[in-house]
Amino acid sequence: MDQSNIISLAAVVISFLSLAFSIVCYVRDARLKKRADEQDGAIRDQDEALKGIQIQLGELQLREAEEAEQRRTESKVEARHVSKGPKKHALRIANTGGTTVSDVTCTYDEANAPYAFIQDKEPFERLEPGDSFDETLVMAMGSPSKFVVVTHWKDSEGVERSRENIVTW
Repeated sequence: MDQSNIISLAAVVISFLSLAFSIVCYVRDARLKKRADEQDGAIRDQDEALKGIQIQLGELQLREAEEAEQRRTESKVEARHVSKGPKKHALRIANTGGTTVSDVTCTYDEANAPYAFIQDKEPFERLEPGDSFDETLVMAMGSPSKFVVVTHWKDSEGVERSRENIVTW
């Protein structure tokens, strides 16, 4: 084998190795690009999901703020039973709204109510938000354990309002 054949053979081997190395690099780059594209797609999906959750959270916070504002500006008077001892009962009339109310009174169906409902504090002239007053209830054997009391009041603008309350004891 002479020197020119060896040089020709070396050139062919080097060319072949170059081609093989180029193919390996191309395949490796294609796989890396595919993996990067998949990761980018997953990140985009996660970003879109996160944006959707952020939008829902913003809407929920806005709704809660609107409801809190409505509670601060609306009037609401409720009645409920409270026990004052083993045999003493009262009906607690409370302003659970966010505004001051006036002329608070209660009505009830006497046929389906406690034995006696003593309304000596009515009409209650002014009831601030969170304040309450108690009216005495006398219960006897056969008194229903559930009855309806309708609270009536005037809101801060003077509009007459009412609410039906189911009272249980």
